[in-house]
Amino acid sequence: MKKNISFQFPIEKQDYTELFRYMPYLKSIFKMATVGNLVALFLFCGYNIIANLQIAQDGTQFLILNIVTVVIGFVMYYVILFLIRLFFRKIIKNRSNKLHSLYFESKNTYQVGFDPRFNAFVLGKEKMKIPADESLTVIETEQNLLFYVGKGKGKDDKFLISKTGISPDHALKLERVTTMLQEKGIAVQTTKPI
Repeated sequence: MKKNISFQFPIEKQDYTELFRYMPYLKSIFKMATVGNLVALFLFCGYNIIANLQIAQDGTQFLILNIVTVVIGFVMYYVILFLIRLFFRKIIKNRSNKLHSLYFESKNTYQVGFDPRFNAFVLGKEKMKIPADESLTVIETEQNLLFYVGKGKGKDDKFLISKTGISPDHALKLERVTTMLQEKGIAVQTTKPI
């Protein structure tokens, strides 16, 4: 009979922020917005270069107009990219603040367990079970292991296990769980945040 592996660790506001910064669904929307911005840059430059061909009276004027077009295009690209990042960071901050105020007031320690018999994570005092199967995405950061169910959308379940816990054998338990997950074919990824 395999014994449950339980984790109890303090959770801070930056842990909730990290949980949202690495969320797969938000990252894919951010990538689409970035690609859309790049496409807009090429369309802007292409359209204006064709228009410059009709306006320019000689080759030198055509070259100057094209240089100005490309410079304005890149300035617009980086301004829009900055605004996209600012928008996503604001969304992440609002969501993490909401989650932090919802849970941190009542408890500042978080409880997560792993039940090897059912191959599932058990969250909190409510004992909500999340199966450890191919629908689980695991991302490793410097501070936490982040878990996302499904595509990591806003309403999908997500939780974290801190790398620093209250008990002295926390790191050994965490290593045991990651080894079990990797044996079941669930890869622990390392990616960049938004």
